[in-house]
Amino acid sequence: MKLLPFVLFYVGLVVSFGQSNIDVQHYSLNIVLSKDSKTISLNESIDIHLAQQTSSLSLDLMGPKKDKGGMKVISVSAPYQELSWQQTAEQLHVDLPDQLQRGDIQLYIQLSGEPSDGLIIGANKFGDPTFFADNWPDRARCWYACNDHPSDKATYDFIVEAPDDMLVVANGKLLSKTPKIERNALEWTFRLDVPISTKVAVIGAATLVTKEMGVVNGIPITATVYPLDSIKGFSTFSIAPAILSFFSNKIGEYPFPNLNNVQSTTRYGGMENAGCIFYDEKALNADTRSTHLVAHEIAHQWFGNTVTESDWAHLWLSEGFATYLTNVYIQYSEGEIAFLAQMAQDRKKVIRFHESFKNPLVDSLTTNLNLLLNPNAYQKGAWILHMLRHEMGDSSFFLGLTEYYATYKFRNANSLDFFRSMQPHTLKNLELFRTQWVYRGGHPILKEVSQGSEVLVLTQTQKELFSFPLEINFKDLSGNIERVEVFVKDREVSVMVPEGMRGKHWEYILDPQVRLLFEVID
Repeated sequence: MKLLPFVLFYVGLVVSFGQSNIDVQHYSLNIVLSKDSKTISLNESIDIHLAQQTSSLSLDLMGPKKDKGGMKVISVSAPYQELSWQQTAEQLHVDLPDQLQRGDIQLYIQLSGEPSDGLIIGANKFGDPTFFADNWPDRARCWYACNDHPSDKATYDFIVEAPDDMLVVANGKLLSKTPKIERNALEWTFRLDVPISTKVAVIGAATLVTKEMGVVNGIPITATVYPLDSIKGFSTFSIAPAILSFFSNKIGEYPFPNLNNVQSTTRYGGMENAGCIFYDEKALNADTRSTHLVAHEIAHQWFGNTVTESDWAHLWLSEGFATYLTNVYIQYSEGEIAFLAQMAQDRKKVIRFHESFKNPLVDSLTTNLNLLLNPNAYQKGAWILHMLRHEMGDSSFFLGLTEYYATYKFRNANSLDFFRSMQPHTLKNLELFRTQWVYRGGHPILKEVSQGSEVLVLTQTQKELFSFPLEINFKDLSGNIERVEVFVKDREVSVMVPEGMRGKHWEYILDPQVRLLFEVID
């Protein structure tokens, strides 16, 4: 979950500068952190697969800029040989000799500097020094050379030397802690053997305390927080085992070797880093709102981290899924009334946002990546899943969801891939649903044009027509209710009033079960 009020701190780059013809297989990042300096040293090893002959390659890397920091490349080599290279403001270009122009190659890159972003070196709310990576959407390039796009996923080793009074966190399993006595430091080694995108690959170091919250299906779950916030922080994260168990049963086996919920200085309310989630230091309140935040970030471990959108235009496959699965958890843990209230609240956000933003759910028009963090990707994405659930039926919907997850696990997917996974689980053709809700902007806007004793006439007032089922509750003065369902496809629809209501004073409620994304106007 990335919260919009923080967007103004950073203007997202439009594209990834890395090459599409390279496939990074593995990053090994050996980094030294010091409390006394914002300059870091980094020795990096990258394993790359070249699918076709390539005489040079380019990696994303933000170089030094006046008064803005940046990472300077000191050397680039391959096993047993130096390489020719050139660093520009935003890229590292490497010339490849004949024997390195195809297949699997390994590069070694030595860097030093003050990261301009991405790895945030500062202090927490108590004034203690902190180091926290904060890569979304494409800021990993600010502290190491990479192919900084969600479509290129890789495994990771992190070797982090930090002052010995700090605790280090990172994706993957902690393999070792080695004292560096001469520097009053510890070297922490982590390994993640399943591929993830750069946006969720992180390290962190600070004065922290950690506690095991439980074990679910062999997965250790920990909480890591500031010592002065330990009571509230541990209480906030105590719900994590129940949430992880729920999603594991609903979607599939949890994909990472562990789960660590970490209090941090991330600019977002929560950042779903793979197996090592960072939460804003002020977001841990041990209340319903923070429980929903924890559920959202844990849901991302399946959708966003393991099944990852192939490009930014399909961000709803990450944020919409995490938003709706959080609501499904609310339905399970808080009941149907709370669930429908949340869906109704989300619908209001979509309607309000549409007043100023008309782009479709699959949004290739918005070029500032941070501006994609909007109710389209979150709440509208959730609503598309909610309507699809009722279109298909509960069991078919969740069966399709688990198949989609299993098919694209540790891979990338786009919106069409998702619907291809869902289609075999329903006899209904989902093409119209996909076209009008995912690739077209807007939603139905209904207005009553006439009302008689036997007929209710409604009209769609938006420019492009939608086709959808609509439930209507008719209620008389005695409290009797009769429900009618009609299929709306034309500009105007006439609804016959139930026979038992004719000749009486009655009123109606559109969509009483909160199943349709629509708007009513006078």
